Amino acid sequence: MEYGCLKIYIGEADRLGGKIAYEEIVKMAFKEGLKGATVYRGILGFGLKRHLKRADFFTLSEDLPIIVEIIDDYSLLEVFADKIKARELDGLIILSKVSSSYHR
Repeated sequence: MEYGCLKIYIGEADRLGGKIAYEEIVKMAFKEGLKGATVYRGILGFGLKRHLKRADFFTLSEDLPIIVEIIDDYSLLEVFADKIKARELDGLIILSKVSSSYHR
């Protein structure tokens, strides 16, 4: 099996089909039977629109950077990435091959 890593970069306020995008992506991955997904919330970042977003005591941003990361068989992630793209998500999707020393 060749492993892959799918990373989806979005904003916390992004929507997918009217629902919170990162939650919808994780639910889709779960329903597809993928091995697992992790959502990371960034503390500082900016995107193509060049808006600096930060999380600190004095700034309560409601649109912090979010990364959804999924590791699974590369071919399964290719199919899943196409399903995400078909939903017209406003974000960056990166799929790469990875090596793994963890086996079950």
